[in-house]
Amino acid sequence: MLRGGLLKRIREKRRKIAEERIKILLNLADSVCTQDIQLAERYGELARKISMRTRVRIPAEYKWRYCKKCKKLLFPGVNSTIRIRSKRYPHIVIKCGMCNGINRRPFKN
Repeated sequence: MLRGGLLKRIREKRRKIAEERIKILLNLADSVCTQDIQLAERYGELARKISMRTRVRIPAEYKWRYCKKCKKLLFPGVNSTIRIRSKRYPHIVIKCGMCNGINRRPFKN
């Protein structure tokens, strides 16, 4: 039977490996998105699956790039459009090109 300390170290190691792999996959998706969009989307799916399986959060700089409706990884200008609205309350509107889902992100002036 494994002791508590050893089990905790094993979990931490798995978590660290998962975080590294998620970052690698998302960076690869960014670099490949202009040549092969399907491969880039697959990298995004794999990163999300690793995140769910190991209960590791996707880094904040990539989290906003997932569509809230269809869960696909969005690439600005390739499969999504981004608009800035500053009339009533300033926000960014991100529209998915696949499912037409709209996501709004507030920002301060």
